[in-house]
Amino acid sequence: MGKKWKRSKKGGDGAAGPDGSWDRRAGRKNYKDIPRENAAFEKYYKAQSIVDPSEWDAFMGALRRSLPTTFRITGTRDSALEVLRQFEDDYFSHLETATLPTGETVEPPRPIDWYPDKLAWHITAPRQFIRKAPQLKTFHEFLKKQAEQGNISRQEAVSMIPPLLLDVQPEHKVLDMCAAPGSKTAQLVEMVHGDGDAMPEGFVVANDADYKRCYLLMHQVKRLQSANFMITNHDASIYPTLYTGEGEGRSKIMFDRVLADVPCSGDGTLRKNMNIWPKWNPNNALGLHPLQLRIAERGLHLLDVGGLMVYSTCSFNPVENEAVIAALLKKHQGCVELVDVSDKLPNLKRSPGISSWSLMMRNGAFLKSFDEVQFDKPKMTPTMFPPSPEDVEWMNLDRCCRLLPHNHDTGGFFVAVLRKTQPLGRHDGAAQAATKAKSAPVDPTETGADDIDATADILPSVPEKAFAAGRENPYIFLSGEAEKRAILDELEDFYGLTGFPRQLVLTRSEGGKKNQLYMISEFGKALLEANLPHGLRVVNTGVRVFTRTDNRKKDVYSPFRLCQEGASIIVPYMTKRVIQVSATDLFRIMQEDTPFVDTLSAPVQRQLLDFSEGAIALKVAAGEPKLRNNGNIHCDVLTVGWRGQRTVRCLIAKPDRMHFKLLMGSSLEEAHDDEIAEKTLTVVPLEQAGQAQQTVQSEQGVAPRSIAVTAVPAEIATKPKANVHRSIATPAMSSGIPPAKAPRREQSISASANETITSNGEANGEANGEVDPPAPAGFLSLLSSPLTTIRDWLYK
Repeated sequence: MGKKWKRSKKGGDGAAGPDGSWDRRAGRKNYKDIPRENAAFEKYYKAQSIVDPSEWDAFMGALRRSLPTTFRITGTRDSALEVLRQFEDDYFSHLETATLPTGETVEPPRPIDWYPDKLAWHITAPRQFIRKAPQLKTFHEFLKKQAEQGNISRQEAVSMIPPLLLDVQPEHKVLDMCAAPGSKTAQLVEMVHGDGDAMPEGFVVANDADYKRCYLLMHQVKRLQSANFMITNHDASIYPTLYTGEGEGRSKIMFDRVLADVPCSGDGTLRKNMNIWPKWNPNNALGLHPLQLRIAERGLHLLDVGGLMVYSTCSFNPVENEAVIAALLKKHQGCVELVDVSDKLPNLKRSPGISSWSLMMRNGAFLKSFDEVQFDKPKMTPTMFPPSPEDVEWMNLDRCCRLLPHNHDTGGFFVAVLRKTQPLGRHDGAAQAATKAKSAPVDPTETGADDIDATADILPSVPEKAFAAGRENPYIFLSGEAEKRAILDELEDFYGLTGFPRQLVLTRSEGGKKNQLYMISEFGKALLEANLPHGLRVVNTGVRVFTRTDNRKKDVYSPFRLCQEGASIIVPYMTKRVIQVSATDLFRIMQEDTPFVDTLSAPVQRQLLDFSEGAIALKVAAGEPKLRNNGNIHCDVLTVGWRGQRTVRCLIAKPDRMHFKLLMGSSLEEAHDDEIAEKTLTVVPLEQAGQAQQTVQSEQGVAPRSIAVTAVPAEIATKPKANVHRSIATPAMSSGIPPAKAPRREQSISASANETITSNGEANGEANGEVDPPAPAGFLSLLSSPLTTIRDWLYK
């Protein structure tokens, strides 16, 4: 809903380049050069009394400082708490105070004291300093990698508050009306899955009017892998009424929770958006107030009786905040009330909402009431002014929350929690006509109450042409046709799916092969079937559970393999091809990439022998010992893999494996390490294979480890400096956590029977200066053979 960039006729936002072409960047100022002063800003907000006079200097001082870095640990509660334990034990506790080039000191990260369970953290340095300060380089890399993994979300602290006050439960139907870019939406989805259920009863519908921003939203939330989530593309102020069922069973959907984080002037973000300083003026809010009021009004119509709606902005301006709330309360008196949330988030410092304010004219004069308006009537409406003293008494505007930057070193924010106590009446309260500006389009919600079936609401709310450029593929459920049902039959047989809700599986392809299969919740299916034919614009929904693979052995494995995104949904229904592994086994599979089956523990080998080639699920159950034997794993760890003829592979991209390693108790260093561990390995000939274990010591001088030694033919083990491929020694299962990364099987070696081989291929023989004897002819011919031939010979 933001304004598009438009080149200034006076050249204020750009300049002519050397070749005469327009250079949009040439006229820009560096953030450091922007003066953080605006006399009109100070005059206006001093008159509104949004800050106690004794705190004004602290308020302005905070606004002039850069915004600190904050982030939130994401995921379901159990997994997030487990990742938090790893962060605290292995990283945060070792950080020390750093000094920036400016001379400022930066303390180590500390938890935000008002956020539950210490799942949100704060560091005093702004993001630009973290990127540049040498002392914080490691921490910056940590933030980047964790954000890429989806373990953390870099989110402004005050932006985390609206979802917390919305009090979402797993059974709730939630509407996020202006969702992009999606940090708050991700919180809502996490709350719906708060009990760890992969398919809870609740559902989140996230909407944004900007089609392109819908894809930012999808990128933010897709890492949560939820089947209880949908993205729609509509104007929030006339969001369509949604239904379930058809014919006589058709019923209107009323949401239990609504989040209206509306577009605003954004002067609460001055600390990170420096360009607002020179451009700010009090009239910025006047054009947004009608839109904000219409969005909030529409949210109330879509809210169920007894449900909660949070209205929020990142603005200090009462025209965008208390004025909107007062207009809603006045219009729907007796049907809507402000909720007292002073007992929520007890450590959060907040200022109460104000009940008296004034509007400032362009000449600097202040207006107290609409009766004083003479020249700006088209822009000013009665709802922008404070309510009467009589209305102030029952509205309880002091229950609104103002978050000021000097209280917690944050940005500025406004939050109000509204409860719908009864259906909105057919007849509006006083001043109904004043709820929108003269230029505002007709609001379909103005024509009736909650029980009116406004057919016009289901029609597209923006021109069809605007959506055509991003036309989405259809949503087709497989259970509808015999040909598609055959796919489900094969999947149920191969994976042993029992009690599987096959009616919830869909594809996005009308013809040809179905390459991707998705799954959605029951409520999501009902939404699609009842509303897609009537113009609901769905950008994305469902989670991918199966993907087609190149099946050259149709009699061996299924043409569809499991997808990691949908593992938590599919695995509970599987009675076949679920391999119970220890944390040590799964860590080894991730580190070695394609370990041979016979290098895994005996219980895992026995399970793998029961299944043919094809996709498998690898599961470490909650309660299993952690890798470093410092307790038990607190939640199930599920990954998808592939069982080959003699190998096992984890089908997760290497950069994405760190999260699962952390859940199993790996240290951050071990989780990050994708290089070959520099360990000293011992190679023995076949005649000495009875010695199952030998003790070796790493070059770094760490404590000796017990390793299982893979024997090789004597002609190779006794041949010094012969470059061949062979299986390296692997850590014994009884020794705890394996090395950070076991050396690869294709490692080049050279050794005599009594030599030790380091991972870089250097050999230290007892007889220095010995001349290598000629290699056996059969062995030399083997060197020119393909790698697969060498492996077959070594492991036959």
